[in-house]
Amino acid sequence: MQTIRLTPFNVQQYVGYNIVFNHGTNQIVKRIERVSNGRKTIVIDYPALRNNLEIVTRNVRVIV
Repeated sequence: MQTIRLTPFNVQQYVGYNIVFNHGTNQIVKRIERVSNGRKTIVIDYPALRNNLEIVTRNVRVIV
């Protein structure tokens, strides 16, 4: 599995791709639904995080 770190500079080109991130001790795989206007938050289907994930402070990786 090859991954790339998600940043505000490259997030627009990965909408629709699957991502991997940690929540507590669990590793979660979800799909990027859309990106916020500021490109610092992505929208995913994960109610535990209120369907938003900030990519600046977390290590979010895109599966390519």
